[in-house]
Amino acid sequence: MAYAAYRDHEVLEFAGRKPRQSACFLVLHVTVSCADAWRVRQALAGCAGAGVARCEPLLHERGPTVESVAPRARLAIRLPRSGYLEVVRAVLRAVPSGEIGCVMNWREHLRRCALESDRP
Repeated sequence: MAYAAYRDHEVLEFAGRKPRQSACFLVLHVTVSCADAWRVRQALAGCAGAGVARCEPLLHERGPTVESVAPRARLAIRLPRSGYLEVVRAVLRAVPSGEIGCVMNWREHLRRCALESDRP
């Protein structure tokens, strides 16, 4: 498996901007097999303003079933507030077996990644 965790340069770029400029973004968590992560990236290429901000490989968290044997990755997809439905449709078309996770605002995502302090 040659798929490593990474952070796109855009994460650090947006972290340095003022809160009002970055407040219009959401982050959607999607879990797919590592082999399917490139399909998600291709699908997002057609969605204006969306892209993978973070990708982290997951350890096997389930029992030994056929579906859990393949390595999986959690993608943090940055998207404009108005693009949620477009992104979800694109992801589900590209990888129907993907798991759609939580949606959070951009500031909360940065706090989770330790890129922004908890100060107001």
